[in-house]
Amino acid sequence: MAKTTDTKTIVVLDDELFNIEWLIDYLDAKGYNPLPSSSADEAIQMISAEVYRALILDLNVPMPTELSAAAGKLGAVYQRYPGLFVAYKARNMGYRDRQVIIYSVHRDSEVSAEAEKIGCTYILKGRPAELKSELEQVLSFDPTDRD
Repeated sequence: MAKTTDTKTIVVLDDELFNIEWLIDYLDAKGYNPLPSSSADEAIQMISAEVYRALILDLNVPMPTELSAAAGKLGAVYQRYPGLFVAYKARNMGYRDRQVIIYSVHRDSEVSAEAEKIGCTYILKGRPAELKSELEQVLSFDPTDRD
C-alpha cells in the first residue's frame, strides 16, 4: 500500500464536470482540494506523480489510442470504460481499495465484476447520498498514516 503523500487532495475524473459541480462544492466544504481531470491519460499522469487521499473516477472519459491499446490487453471492458482502466492502474500503484471510487450512469455487470476483482467501490451516478456516505467512510481515516 502506497503512503498517501497529499492528504487533502481528491482527484475527480469526469469529462463533464459541470454535471457534478455539487461534488466539487461538497469536497470544498469538507476542507478538501478537488483536483479535476477530464481524461484517462491526464488522471494517470496525476496519480503517477502523487498519492492522493482518494480518487473518484467516471467510467466514460476520453482515452488516447495508445492507452486504449494497453487497456484492451486487460479485456474489452477496460477498453470500453477508460475510468476502469485508471482504477486498475491506481490499484497497481498502491492505492488502497476504498481510496478508489468508480461511478457511472450505467450499471454494468462486467464493470461490477472487475471493480470487485480489483477491489474498488462502484456507485451509480444520481445517487449523491450513497456517494457522500462512501466518501465519509473513505475520508474518516487514512490507513497509510501509521508509523
